[in-house]
Amino acid sequence: MVVKSDFPDVPIPNSPFYQVILDAVWSHASLNPNRIAVIDGENESRTITFREIFFQSQSVATFLHSHGFGHGDVAAVTLPNCWEYSVFFLGAAMRGGVVSGASPMFTDYELERQFNDCKCKVVFTIDTALAKVRVAAAKCPSIKVIIALKSDPKRQLPLDVANWDDMIRTQPDCHLPEVHHDLKNDLQLLPYSSGTTGAPKGVMLTHYNLVAMHSIFSSHSQNIMLPQIDPNWQWDKEVQLLFLPYSHIYGFFLMVNALVRGATAVVLRHFDAHNYLNAIQKYRVRMLNLVPPILVFLAKHPIVSKYDISSVEFIMSGAAPAGKDLCEELKARHPHVKAITQGYGMTEMGMASHLPVIEFTRFGNAGKLASNYEAKVVDVATGKECGRNEKGELWVRSPSVMKGYLNRKEATEETIDADGWLHTGDIGYHDDEGYLFIVDRLKELIKVRGFQVPPAELEDLLLSHPGVQDAAVIGVPDQQAGELPRAFIVRRDESLTETDVAEYVKSKVSYYKQLKGGVEFLKEIPKSPSGKILRRFLRDRMEANAKAKL
Repeated sequence: MVVKSDFPDVPIPNSPFYQVILDAVWSHASLNPNRIAVIDGENESRTITFREIFFQSQSVATFLHSHGFGHGDVAAVTLPNCWEYSVFFLGAAMRGGVVSGASPMFTDYELERQFNDCKCKVVFTIDTALAKVRVAAAKCPSIKVIIALKSDPKRQLPLDVANWDDMIRTQPDCHLPEVHHDLKNDLQLLPYSSGTTGAPKGVMLTHYNLVAMHSIFSSHSQNIMLPQIDPNWQWDKEVQLLFLPYSHIYGFFLMVNALVRGATAVVLRHFDAHNYLNAIQKYRVRMLNLVPPILVFLAKHPIVSKYDISSVEFIMSGAAPAGKDLCEELKARHPHVKAITQGYGMTEMGMASHLPVIEFTRFGNAGKLASNYEAKVVDVATGKECGRNEKGELWVRSPSVMKGYLNRKEATEETIDADGWLHTGDIGYHDDEGYLFIVDRLKELIKVRGFQVPPAELEDLLLSHPGVQDAAVIGVPDQQAGELPRAFIVRRDESLTETDVAEYVKSKVSYYKQLKGGVEFLKEIPKSPSGKILRRFLRDRMEANAKAKL
């Protein structure tokens, strides 16, 4: 049974994505040239106006053009959240460029893989990450320019690295050659995701995909969600607290929403309990966009009681499921919170297919199918379409669904079928009222504090160790993080220890990918006749061992 959205389709503007943002930024700047767009939440003296964002993005475009950056070229951004991120994105996009975000937590090993895969021509980073960026860039012949933002004004940059301050002082050239876009085929954003299986892959999001997602999300927020919290909600009177990474699609769209809607954004480079709570208290933040580990923090951590966060009325959670008990505990502790809602999405669908509808008593649902979307639930065993309240794999179709995976034809065809249905790898159902409930997943992805950890990536790394004959990785439940990666190892060298394995992985990958769920040695990794790792068997084995110990 194909499910249609309860909400009317919204029109999709025939404009490049960056132009939608720039037009809105200029509109806010015209109404008030001094209006603050972004406040640095860790150094409140650092701010930028909408007007400055507009003109600095022109300087970035001119600088990049002078260095041969143009239509179809890729710029990798390895930055923590900061207002410079949005300025650089707009400047690169104006020259027809594609922006690919990479976490500043990545190691040089992880950066090298992404830089080479996307063949980026430019890298924009921060001085604190510059050493590992340069190590990675040395092995990536496509890179022509590295630009660094200085966290310390006194720090000297290497002579072969361009300075952000010099770039934004570039005189804008109003006569640059015009860039012509094929909106349905030209890429604008290239985030990386493992999808339903395998190592991270470049998700090709076109201008059309992103404009569609922006239009859907914006319409839903304005017409469906926010009127139930406050019928007189005015974005230009609101402060948005942004800490979710811009290199991830959820955090990226929250940044875009603040710019387009004219809200002042208080930006945190990473989650810090004091800074986060202090910002809510100081700026009287009314709406929080977060992930389940932050729900746990707000519900349980004693430090929360030291701050006045009574301004918070609405919480929207994403990236991983949040349970009914947790939501009820949070509401009991913070009765001023009117609603805790969840949405559902993937990078591959441009952000979200299901968006929250304010339901003050019902927890556990992941929202309703968004405008311009179709969905169906398919029985995994038979391939037949399921009815209401019947569980199966969720498939969705929409103008916001990605063009495909970069240079991964087979992976694209496994994820998007010939009829345009995106196979999500998540098991769920729609109830009689159209609410989505996710109950399990087919995909192998591990979610640690909302971050994606592809088991295949860690398995490939483990197999590169000379003492490892075979390896498998699964996610194990953790109250604080949601899940943690655990490795099962068949040793080639019997002297190999759990510490050896854990330290090897730690030296290569970001902290959230490390084997904090433990290491276990086996005589053999269980596999199907086709050679696929039987992860369910490993999970069942681990659970049985845990029960036996009790």
